[in-house]
Amino acid sequence: MFNEIDFRPELAAFDRFVLFRPCRPKVLVVTDGLNFAPDDDFGLTQFVDTLAGSPIYGMTPTIVKAHRGVDGNADIQGFRFNDSSHGLTINRYDVVFLLGFGREGAALPAAELDAVKTFMQAGGGVFATGDHEDLGAGMSKDLPRVREMRYWLDTETPDFRDDTRLSTNLPGDNDIYEFDDQADTHPQRLYVNYRTDAGGIGEPHPLLQGGRLGPIEVFPDHPHEGECHLPSDLTTTFALGAANHDEWPQATVGGGRVVPEMVAMSMSHGDAFPGKDPLVPRSFMSIVAYDGHRARVGRVSTDATWHHFVNVNIDGTDSPRDGLQSPPGTDTPEMTKIRQYYKNLASWLMPKRRRLCLAFPWVIAEVLRYPLFEEIRVPVLKEAGPEWLHRLGEQVSDALGMAHPGWQAKALEADALELAIGEESAARLLGLGRGYGRLSGREVALSALGGLVISAIETTVKVRDKQDIDVDKAYVPGATQAAKLAVERYRQCSLEQIQSIQDLFQQALGGIAASDKSREPRAAASA
Repeated sequence: MFNEIDFRPELAAFDRFVLFRPCRPKVLVVTDGLNFAPDDDFGLTQFVDTLAGSPIYGMTPTIVKAHRGVDGNADIQGFRFNDSSHGLTINRYDVVFLLGFGREGAALPAAELDAVKTFMQAGGGVFATGDHEDLGAGMSKDLPRVREMRYWLDTETPDFRDDTRLSTNLPGDNDIYEFDDQADTHPQRLYVNYRTDAGGIGEPHPLLQGGRLGPIEVFPDHPHEGECHLPSDLTTTFALGAANHDEWPQATVGGGRVVPEMVAMSMSHGDAFPGKDPLVPRSFMSIVAYDGHRARVGRVSTDATWHHFVNVNIDGTDSPRDGLQSPPGTDTPEMTKIRQYYKNLASWLMPKRRRLCLAFPWVIAEVLRYPLFEEIRVPVLKEAGPEWLHRLGEQVSDALGMAHPGWQAKALEADALELAIGEESAARLLGLGRGYGRLSGREVALSALGGLVISAIETTVKVRDKQDIDVDKAYVPGATQAAKLAVERYRQCSLEQIQSIQDLFQQALGGIAASDKSREPRAAASA
């Protein structure tokens, strides 16, 4: 057998939030006309509180609330994206949420635009939304990729005053269409796209995977939403500094431009009520996402309206209804799913470099939880055979998949494999899938993950000064070597199995050939 690492006493005694403090995710929420007041219908407190209380890859994020104007509930007032003390940089924040109210005339100045562009090109994640007409255009209409993933201008967007509006309001308990139906316990149906590259055919996009909750197929409703769309021209460029950059760059693996995907659609009903004309029903895109990691830039997501995020649509603030909380203060099952969407946004948009940093505290936390804390056996790396490396990776991945949406565990597997064999080779290997007669890239990835887990545990046991670790120096080199070793042991084991099968076939086929040959003279003689 092998010597085991007695990790439980050592790991149970440390605080991962102290040890891995530099890995803690940092999320910026910016608005220019909504607010952070808990008693305001257009407040973002329910959304922000969800983010603040939701671990991202095992660690609770730091949330910074910024207002471009005046808001006493904000952490930063008078926010400017290029401000040297609080502005948007990849060293200061990982993900930014832009929930804009300012119209087209409030466009960002060039210096602020460049700050956001630089952040995106460096791998930072961006979420952007507005509402009907040009609400939200001020912050978002000129941002690369964002500008072509949602309608922002008056000439393109639905108008709340006429029959171009998009209404997702469903009637409430009285079965009558009313404006306040947006704040009741009857959310709209969300039509999930089960065919995206990011999700894989048959699964929702990661943004709408709810884990044990099932697919996220509900959204707060509203009588006049905005609309997302996909770009029609993938050859556009944008200026940053003295250079022009491809807006939709080529994928690092496989060629071709990485394109945004429609994540879900909503249905605009033909409803009418006082002050709102009846409509011709039609579907429209409510969520669009762009996987920039495939092109070594940041990920992007857009949403049809910030009414999917403000208090009135969640808890009924300033309305006669309770929102998606019934009894008041208690989330309905539908609201639980919507909060998972918020969590998915922050997690999926996270830069790859931050996700790798978080991989180590995440797996350590998981082996300290039931059932792994009782069941798992961790061999010393130099004695770990290929079966045990694979088994360990599988155990950890399965445990994470039970507690979180499945895409997060798959991302961890892919990151471990990338450490072992590089970005391009990992992507190609995982692309093999499970087709007939093909090797399974995932089996190799699970072995690499097993190596990462052992290395993370060994390193943590050895660390004496357990605070503010430099993960790039203390953890990544060892994990890289461990993942490489695990993949090599998997390869050797596979070659031996293939050789055994080949020998078996040769023996069997040779026996058949000999038997056939022995029959030939008798057949000739009888003839």
